[in-house]
Amino acid sequence: MKLNNIHTKTVKNSRDLFLTLQKANEANNHVQTIILEPGKYFADEDNIVLSVKKNLTIKGKYSNAKATHLNCGFLLGDNNTLILKNLAIDYDGEECNTIALYDGAELYGDNIIVDRTTESRWDTIFCKDSTLSLKNSEVLTDPTRNICGISLKNSQIIATHSNLNAPLLDNSTAYLKDVFTNYAFALKNKSNLSFTDLTLDTSQNTEFSDFYVDNHSTVTGINLNLPKKYSYIDVINSHFENTNFTSGLDNVRWRFDKNSTVLADGDEPFNTLA
Repeated sequence: MKLNNIHTKTVKNSRDLFLTLQKANEANNHVQTIILEPGKYFADEDNIVLSVKKNLTIKGKYSNAKATHLNCGFLLGDNNTLILKNLAIDYDGEECNTIALYDGAELYGDNIIVDRTTESRWDTIFCKDSTLSLKNSEVLTDPTRNICGISLKNSQIIATHSNLNAPLLDNSTAYLKDVFTNYAFALKNKSNLSFTDLTLDTSQNTEFSDFYVDNHSTVTGINLNLPKKYSYIDVINSHFENTNFTSGLDNVRWRFDKNSTVLADGDEPFNTLA
């Protein structure tokens, strides 16, 4: 089917998906749409990584993301754009992130679940010099292990109504609204976070700072929920400001140095390092 130079194809099995993606990569047009029938793709395969070399949309046919399951990784770069919708994606291999973005790539995820199913140290999504946008989505890892669900370097993320495990920002920017995170949240090297309605559940974290902000990074937010009793926020040579702690300020323990500015509901909180 071809309409206005937009090619759309519906596939039903792993082989068709693999071949269709190859053709999309080779085509002269820059917009391709692949619709997946419900089912499990690459269920019996190991180390399948799909390279996306042109602008591409891949979406499950129905709104139930778990109905269309992909056991594979995605590699995206060279200023290309990938749109994923209505999909559950995980990766069994030991050679790559579940999704990796480089060199100006853009990923837009709508109603997707991205996970890893091995005990490797690879982050679920790694983004370098690229842009990530998520809506109604989940990015998962083992909630008891110190592994990033999303790791950004020189990149940007926009996320709404989503669940992100252990985000790490390195010289990156994040805009979050109505987002649930767990294990820990870390910013370093001139990173910036702006949020409204952020929940950080660190009940599984017994080793590290719950919220760590370092090296000229900035956090500004409204409505921060820290449900774990005695959650630690560490601010080193950075700025942290939030209005309204929905779980109560008594739940927070603060540690910040003299080169940092920290405001909790407009006032500097008690510093346990003082």
